[in-house]
Amino acid sequence: MNHFELETWDSGKVTVNRAFADLLRRHDWVTFDSIWAHTAGAAIAKKLRTDRITLRFTLEENGVERAFYIKRHVRSSWKEYVKPLLRLTWPILGARNEWRAILDFHDVGIPTMTPVALGESGANSFLITEAIENCTKLSELNSEKNMRDSSSLKVRSHLIRDVARIARKMHGAGLHHQDFYLGHLMRSQSHSDLIYIIDLGRVQKHARLSHRWIVKDLAQLDFSASATPVERLRFLREYLGRRLTSEDRRLVADIQAKAAAIARHSRKNRL
Repeated sequence: MNHFELETWDSGKVTVNRAFADLLRRHDWVTFDSIWAHTAGAAIAKKLRTDRITLRFTLEENGVERAFYIKRHVRSSWKEYVKPLLRLTWPILGARNEWRAILDFHDVGIPTMTPVALGESGANSFLITEAIENCTKLSELNSEKNMRDSSSLKVRSHLIRDVARIARKMHGAGLHHQDFYLGHLMRSQSHSDLIYIIDLGRVQKHARLSHRWIVKDLAQLDFSASATPVERLRFLREYLGRRLTSEDRRLVADIQAKAAAIARHSRKNRL
């Protein structure tokens, strides 16, 4: 079931969430080229690769500025094609994969970005989402010294529970993130039990997730969380929905081994 009514514009080059159609029309953002041109000078929010850049912009509606992000993709280098193939996976390029992932996450009730528009023309593509405001990344919360104080143990316990439930629902729906670090989880400042997952560009969906993909996601989370052994145990209990048994030893060992490999890679490349 799709939670959004979609419209197709510009001979199929642009797909729009109908809830934002009037806003885009009022600003004459009705074709791929007009949206691409209008956002060219927006403020840079993130640029990690030469083929992808995320920009932040605002549009006025009834005297109020609404904030959005556009992730613009251009033709990728040959390395972006070859690297996944060497790892026996298919390259994930362009904006469409993240657009589909956002719709999939909404379909199963996992809070994430609100989709606004998808554009595709030749080797170029873009994804527009509404900005998620008044949130704090869990990586920032985790790095705060006061989160280790006794008074914060209840907060950490709730976060562990909420993240474990999100991971269980995500994996139960056959979705795996591939960048499941605390920096891609955002907690609402006004609703402490509301956590969004962002940066879904590498998400994949399967009828049933393999052990490998489950381990990868949980190891990325484990690496970024710097959790205590007790917290790890609490997380896995919540994730599995039961107490751990001897049959779970392989899962625990594989998560620890993968997390250690991620740590070595990060130290080697100074990430």
